[in-house]
Amino acid sequence: MPGNFEIRGVPRGIALDAWWLDATIAQAGGADGAQRGGAGPDALGAGRRRGPGTLVLVLLGDFLFWDHAVGISLAIFAMALTGISGIGRPVKLGIRAGFVCLLGALPLADHVQPLSLIFLAGGVIAAIVVLHAPDDDMRRLAGRAFGFVAGLPRQWLRSLAPLRLPRRVASMTGAGSPKPWARAFRDWAFPVGGSLVFLALLMDANPVFLTLGMDYIDPWRLLQRGLLWTGIGLFAAPLLMPGLPEAQLPALPGIRLPGLGLNPQSVLRALVMFNLLIGIQVISDTAILFGGAALPRGMTYAEYAHRGAYPLLATAMLAGAFALLARPFRAEHRLIRPLMLLWLVQNIVLTGAAALRLDLYIDAYGLTYLRLYALVWMALVALGLGLSILQTALDRDTLWLAARVAALGGATLYASAFVNFAAVIAAQNLARPEPDLAYVCALGPMAAGALHEAGLMDPGMPPLGLQSCAARKPPQVEGWRDWGLRSWKVNRMLDTARLPERAG
Repeated sequence: MPGNFEIRGVPRGIALDAWWLDATIAQAGGADGAQRGGAGPDALGAGRRRGPGTLVLVLLGDFLFWDHAVGISLAIFAMALTGISGIGRPVKLGIRAGFVCLLGALPLADHVQPLSLIFLAGGVIAAIVVLHAPDDDMRRLAGRAFGFVAGLPRQWLRSLAPLRLPRRVASMTGAGSPKPWARAFRDWAFPVGGSLVFLALLMDANPVFLTLGMDYIDPWRLLQRGLLWTGIGLFAAPLLMPGLPEAQLPALPGIRLPGLGLNPQSVLRALVMFNLLIGIQVISDTAILFGGAALPRGMTYAEYAHRGAYPLLATAMLAGAFALLARPFRAEHRLIRPLMLLWLVQNIVLTGAAALRLDLYIDAYGLTYLRLYALVWMALVALGLGLSILQTALDRDTLWLAARVAALGGATLYASAFVNFAAVIAAQNLARPEPDLAYVCALGPMAAGALHEAGLMDPGMPPLGLQSCAARKPPQVEGWRDWGLRSWKVNRMLDTARLPERAG
């Protein structure tokens, strides 16, 4: 006897494509549809808001970005996108999501750079996840954010699918369409489109129309502006309807490290040998750096620093990796834990020695971005080894350590986004007897303040022996849209320094 064919709820694809239907569809696919992967009222409500919200964002993007350099305007757009995505959500939830987005936008308000753009994108994604999945724990929120980001390329490609536009136009132009803007589209689409076709033909046939069109309409700029509108709309639309409540995302997997054939006996013997080798290295560096011991014949301090800084850093990083691999065996023998702690402490000292060597090298040859980043990385490695000591002492698992190391790295990157490294590098190099002026000039306008303090910003001076010097040009800010705190501080410092000169 044949059974009855029954479909429960509204399939997700149909519900999202038909978000202009009446509220009865949303109710039909409510609780039951949400549980089975369909679209519930929350998803359909977001779908109804997507069209007007996308239009608002397109108009705002045109106001902020057309014929203007980007700056704080990107942060304003991100906050507006978060606000529109939060329409219909509880006020407290919107405030929380706005605060998350603001944290991501602050580095960009200081200076537009790749790092600040990454934090802005992360802040927007995190705010959207908080809006649509407020009750999840941190691990599940991270899983939802990862799933949302992984699904965005597919959503953007779906927006570009050529078969979707005719289907939506046909639905909007149907006789039963209840939306006023849909009726307006139905009533005006053919007259406006036909008039444009006739106008194009008349402009080609009538020189008067052609002259008027070329005088008041620039087709190339109009095409560029249309592409800007299209890009903003395609970018923003998937972010306004993420569909997170229906996502079934697995928990983040645990971290499993390879064994590499280790056993309690090999770990114990390795710790004894490694500690002896590192101990000899620490004693040698201490004698040279602090005790005044002589270097090998023919070796200068600069060569000594250059040859040892980065290998010692690599040694410390390998030490941290070995500590993770040996962790499962630390309870197998009573000497493994204390030897492990001694091993980690010695490697922290070794990292400090590497930093001192790099400092000697900077004194000899000057500061660069790579050397400055290496110093920051050395500090991170030392702190990571300190966390490994804490993990060993508290008997925590590897995921505990990984989470804290990731948080430490993220906090360091976030703080670095507010540092004017160009000014720091320029000031250190210009304080040297023979600075590398070519490298200082290549640092760009953000180093203009350091050049002024060194007395090299006088327009009457030659351009530092070069044809041009980008660092002698103050940051250009055309208006509030491309304003940045870092540029403002550099220009304000230069203007303040010029005031006594003008008064004189």
